[in-house]
Amino acid sequence: MPVILHPEHVVKAYRDERPSITRLILEARWAHHRLTYAREHDPDSTTTLALRRLQLLHAGALCDVLALRTRDPDFYEAARDHGELLRKVDGLALDDHPRNGLNHLRAQYARLHHHSHGDSCRTAHVTDDSLPPRYPINRPGPWLVHQMLDSYAWAALSRSPRFPAVDVADEQRRHLITRGLLLDWATSTATTDNAAAAAAATAGHALRTLDSRPALNDLRARAYLLDAFRDLDDQEEGDPHPHDCAGGCAGTGEVLTVLTWDCHGDGIYTAVHQEPILCLGAPTGHAPDCATCEGHGFTYTTGYRELCLDGRISDGEPVAASVAPQGA
Repeated sequence: MPVILHPEHVVKAYRDERPSITRLILEARWAHHRLTYAREHDPDSTTTLALRRLQLLHAGALCDVLALRTRDPDFYEAARDHGELLRKVDGLALDDHPRNGLNHLRAQYARLHHHSHGDSCRTAHVTDDSLPPRYPINRPGPWLVHQMLDSYAWAALSRSPRFPAVDVADEQRRHLITRGLLLDWATSTATTDNAAAAAAATAGHALRTLDSRPALNDLRARAYLLDAFRDLDDQEEGDPHPHDCAGGCAGTGEVLTVLTWDCHGDGIYTAVHQEPILCLGAPTGHAPDCATCEGHGFTYTTGYRELCLDGRISDGEPVAASVAPQGA
């Protein structure tokens, strides 16, 4: 029986390992869960930096393989950004070569699996100048990856009474939808990946069972994932933001914000991690009675400063009590 090679297998870092999309998702969500758990339960632990490195490595590899599969530029940029952050964690320079972030990510993935091809990742790729097929959701792919990882972590963490504001069932449903969509997207240009297609269909069937809907065939179950996501997205977006939104989101409802800074001492911090957060439609301040940060707007762990999202308020709004944890 001939071995079916997918686009990522032309890259040396993935060629010997031939990782599946389902396995990449399992690795990335477990690494994300471990880091989230450590940050919430023991932020001063000496293992936090190592867990953050694993999270960058596995989430970056997932974005990289999705980029190779779908040719989506947002996935490519996300993979490169993860690689640059990984270089930062590993104490390497960020400005000596524009491709070093992605090369470093692939090299470290290969070394993690004991392959010798990690140091030589600049294999010429098969190029395709045609436009990539557009996946029918109005959200960037890296956002979908983050939602999938975050919903898994919070669905697991919130089974304890420590986070009573988090709806576990809602996080589980969100995870089913986003994971199913990523699997479905991965098969859209690699139609021979029967395992990923079957996993996407399984997610669709599980979602219909959760929603108390009758069973459908595999194709219609996968289509149900899209319908459920659009309904969920419509509920969360509410009124669309204008293109000249005062919050700076340009109508997307999200703003790219630095969340983590590296402490160099003497009050000197370097930004090391950013991601999209909810736009409140106006410049934001911070509630002085925020239970998480006591109104400072930041929390601090060994070597890092983190932006506190719990007490954000829009300018002009009355000061309110703290809100539920981000990711809830």
